[in-house]
Amino acid sequence: MRTATIRLSAPDSGLHPADSDVADHPDIERVAIDGISMLEDGTGVALCRLRGNAEELRTILSESTGISAFHASVTDETIHVFVHFEQTDTAAALLTLRRSHELVVRTPIRWLSDGRLEISAVGDDATLQDALDGLPDDLHVELVEIGAYAPEHNRPESLLTDKQLEVLDAALATGYYEEPRRGTQADVADAVGLAPATVGEHLRRIEGKVLRALRE
Repeated sequence: MRTATIRLSAPDSGLHPADSDVADHPDIERVAIDGISMLEDGTGVALCRLRGNAEELRTILSESTGISAFHASVTDETIHVFVHFEQTDTAAALLTLRRSHELVVRTPIRWLSDGRLEISAVGDDATLQDALDGLPDDLHVELVEIGAYAPEHNRPESLLTDKQLEVLDAALATGYYEEPRRGTQADVADAVGLAPATVGEHLRRIEGKVLRALRE
């Protein structure tokens, strides 16, 4: 088996018009899609994780066309929202990826800071390639990494690439993870010779992989 990680950007209104409205709101941050499924009637349901103003989120969803129902709950600073929605072409492509190929799309599906979705899937080489080839061109798919699927490797460092390990070592050495924090992303960037924005993306991927592993 192989595992592939891709990033895709949805055109125009995103996965759904409500998704675009949420993305544009300054007090709401999209974090991840913890589950998404297609129902027999062709509509979709999704369980999403966000941060920010829950009341503003409820207002957006209640006023959005194509949202059949939603339920939102808040835990600490995290908003969990279940949404029943009418499919868009973009959402249909994502749901088809899960249903029409002999592969497993792993959750959560993360929203990146630039609005793209990061998705990991497990299958054989031919199936993964067919699934990628079948995605619409307007999703602007980027293949981030592909490699052997090795679930027996449960040590956190086994989940990280060499570059990610280099960034993590630099973050630890500069005091980025100390309390109070001594180092900044700029300090880590200087240590590894990358742009601060690139380091920030590496750190988010590192944290996401390690934290997900603790709950799998």
